[in-house]
Amino acid sequence: MLNVMQAIDYLVKDDHIQFGQNHYKAITEEKVTSRVRQELIENKLIVFPIEQIHKREGTLSTVDVKYKIVDAETGEYEILVSSGTGSDTQDKGVGKAMTYAFKYLFLRSFAIPTGEDPDKISSEELDEKEKAVLEKKLKEKLSNVL
Repeated sequence: MLNVMQAIDYLVKDDHIQFGQNHYKAITEEKVTSRVRQELIENKLIVFPIEQIHKREGTLSTVDVKYKIVDAETGEYEILVSSGTGSDTQDKGVGKAMTYAFKYLFLRSFAIPTGEDPDKISSEELDEKEKAVLEKKLKEKLSNVL
């Protein structure tokens, strides 16, 4: 898990949400999952849900999930927990809540900042830093192949 934490310094929010009069930046599940997944595979870690409880109150669905993260080589594992809430008037609330829980499982378990403090660093600076980290990893992989 430490290797994953070392590999992902931060992730920049890549989405804009409008909810009524509120506008805010967010980070997509796709960005979080694809970046963390890459490191999980590289470090031979597997994450899967082992228990889930959900409830619905009106249009809000909430899930509490226990995940197991397993080292594929040693079989050692840890149990991690996460929660999520999703709003939907039809049948998608639980799915939305599961997506939120999974995204925040990764962000919080691996202590991945998302640039939520705009007073300290700009999004452009974070984008450049993320790009530099990815370029460095690519160069390292290419040098190992050559």
